[in-house]
Amino acid sequence: MGFYIHTCPKMRYKGNFSPSRLLCPETYTWHPIEKCKPLLDASKYSRFEQDPKKGDENAVHDLDEVAILYNRAVIPYKKYVRLKGNIDRAEVKEYANLVGKKCIKRLFLYRKS
Repeated sequence: MGFYIHTCPKMRYKGNFSPSRLLCPETYTWHPIEKCKPLLDASKYSRFEQDPKKGDENAVHDLDEVAILYNRAVIPYKKYVRLKGNIDRAEVKEYANLVGKKCIKRLFLYRKS
């Protein structure tokens, strides 16, 4: 089913039809709605994946994979840190996780000089 609002009667009705599955917002894996409903009754935001060690397979763990467009040149993040310092590490990490492993190799993060 994908997008689901637990408090919406229309969506709850659609959830009664089989097979209905919901996407875990943290691991991006599909789970039967029957197992998700008790979690959503307890809290508006719920992680459906029971294994706490399992994470997003598309997450970028090494920021050196991020390509930076800086001064009209594409450089690896490691070199950018040597030039400018580590001032925007949190922002670059958020960008990398939002873009994911598949796209990070094809995109450049623009940084002003």
